[in-house]
Amino acid sequence: MLKLQFKDQRQPAVWLVESVTTLGSDPKNHIVIKEEGIEPQHAEIRKDGDALYLSDLGSYQGTSVNGNKIKAHFQLRAGDTIKLANVELVINEPKTAADKAEPATPARSDWSIMALSGPLKGKSIAIHGSMVFGRSSSCDIQISDAHMSRRHAEINLKGGVLRLVDLQSSNGTCVNGQTIGEQVLKPGDRISFDHLTFLVAGPLGATNAVEEDEDDDEATVFRAAPIPRAAPAAAKPVTPSIPKTSSAVEQHVSAPAPKSKAPLIIGVVVVVVIVAAAVGFMVLPK
Repeated sequence: MLKLQFKDQRQPAVWLVESVTTLGSDPKNHIVIKEEGIEPQHAEIRKDGDALYLSDLGSYQGTSVNGNKIKAHFQLRAGDTIKLANVELVINEPKTAADKAEPATPARSDWSIMALSGPLKGKSIAIHGSMVFGRSSSCDIQISDAHMSRRHAEINLKGGVLRLVDLQSSNGTCVNGQTIGEQVLKPGDRISFDHLTFLVAGPLGATNAVEEDEDDDEATVFRAAPIPRAAPAAAKPVTPSIPKTSSAVEQHVSAPAPKSKAPLIIGVVVVVVIVAAAVGFMVLPK
């Protein structure tokens, strides 16, 4: 997190955490500067993510950064000096106690660029974190050439991947002869700013790492969902099978049983007995 500090310590430092921080002589500004030459609305600083951008609001005496007059959307970095009329302010990045106790030592970098032409010809530059090319003295890689913009391009190393980003320069940025806005670099690539050329050198295997990074950015990975196992089918009730009978048995079972003659004989006997008894009764003497 950065803060804005008056160089002469006339006011306390201001943390740049607001989306817009205005500067001017009007009391409604976030930073009020009552000084000759300061307009009521002189300049503003806009926060976009972690980046800060300074814009002059059409003031008469203008706004400068590190001695160079700016207009709009100028990216600020720690250490930059802003001048409004005769008032100077500095962008500071407060250090932690650990940083103050032990100076940070840049980590060894396996990436570097070699200047093949221009004022830096023959010089090898190790790449650490984010570094800016440009004509301004505030740039990490300063190149005093008329074809360079004040802040021309940014090269950054993160997670073993090296990227180059053009900062809306006047003459553009090329990689291997192609104009780019943003490009992942690999060993052997040539960076060009008009006639100024740099050769990229990197570790072995960096090409594969770059390809994997590009694949990760562009490809969508689909994973097959596990196929659920079918639940075991419920056991069907066992129906006892009835053995089939032969046709003869079927006929025997289905045929009606012959009627017995015993009841008929008994009936005839009973009738005969009754008739005999009646006849005997009638012939008896009176």
